[in-house]
Amino acid sequence: MLGNKSVRLEAGLMNYARTGFLVLCLSAVLGLTAGPSAAQDKIRLGFSGIGVGAEIHHLAADTGLFSKQGLDVEIIYIPAGSMALQTMIAGEISIGWGNDGAGVISSIVAGYPMKMIAILVNKFVYSFVTPPSITRPQDLKGKAVAVSRFGAGSDFVTRMALKSWGLEAGKDVTILQIGNSPARLGALASGRVQGSILNLSQTPRAKKSGLRVLADLSQIDVDYPQGVVYVTPAMIEKRPDLLARFMRAYLDAISQFKSNRQVALNVIAKHTGLTDREEAAEYYEVFSKNFLQDRPVGTLAGLKTLLEDVGAKNPKVKDIKPQDILDTRFIPEQKGK
Repeated sequence: MLGNKSVRLEAGLMNYARTGFLVLCLSAVLGLTAGPSAAQDKIRLGFSGIGVGAEIHHLAADTGLFSKQGLDVEIIYIPAGSMALQTMIAGEISIGWGNDGAGVISSIVAGYPMKMIAILVNKFVYSFVTPPSITRPQDLKGKAVAVSRFGAGSDFVTRMALKSWGLEAGKDVTILQIGNSPARLGALASGRVQGSILNLSQTPRAKKSGLRVLADLSQIDVDYPQGVVYVTPAMIEKRPDLLARFMRAYLDAISQFKSNRQVALNVIAKHTGLTDREEAAEYYEVFSKNFLQDRPVGTLAGLKTLLEDVGAKNPKVKDIKPQDILDTRFIPEQKGK
């Protein structure tokens, strides 16, 4: 049971309701208490979000790169970043992945330290998508937009976009919890909502179905961490060898994703639901060439932006410095450097 810990963290993560209960359900269903195998170190990676680099850990598992490093990695999908953080605090996953950098900071403020150990992308990889009838942001007034869950990364970015357009979430625009990017795309197509941010992997499908890309948020000239790998400081202290091996496999997977197009497309089709070859190819070309870093160390500017944005709502964040939330010691230096 999470008890008082769950209550405290839920306050830090924008009162995300009933997460402790859902974590326990996940534990029971997924059997999260299994021990390591005799031959390899068994770890659990919990990820939230589809696309935006989630393919990297799938590629590492599918092609044996984790196994090569003596790791048996169980990859578990968790519907929202806030929920993944709860699951890590409960000790049920060892490594987290997602776009919820804001949640990592909120967790620290709530008294549950986390460290980012890799940042795949330094820009927003979202488009704000609407029906054709919405031609400008102000047309969203009085309408409903979709996020995955309150307190998740999609919620944070959506509120930021609305604010930049002079719209107040909850007053001018209704926000509904719908699910991941594919689910939000379905809600848009059915008319249930009139707007949503979609990640890069879903944008080709949205355009093909006749929806409008109202704003390409990647064009905002601001660094912002996306595709974040995070762990607890206790994990860093107790198993630095394991994290070093994980990161070697992870960087090999990045290299393979960028250099072996067919392998990457196979992983995309299998794990993102993009079975249309043209949609998958468009996503691959844009993501691998314009966003995915060879060496995922993030930027100081991106961390400062994240801290400033979260700090606008929580004054306790002012005491957190970029070095408090990022530890890149496990990322090998590039060859020749």
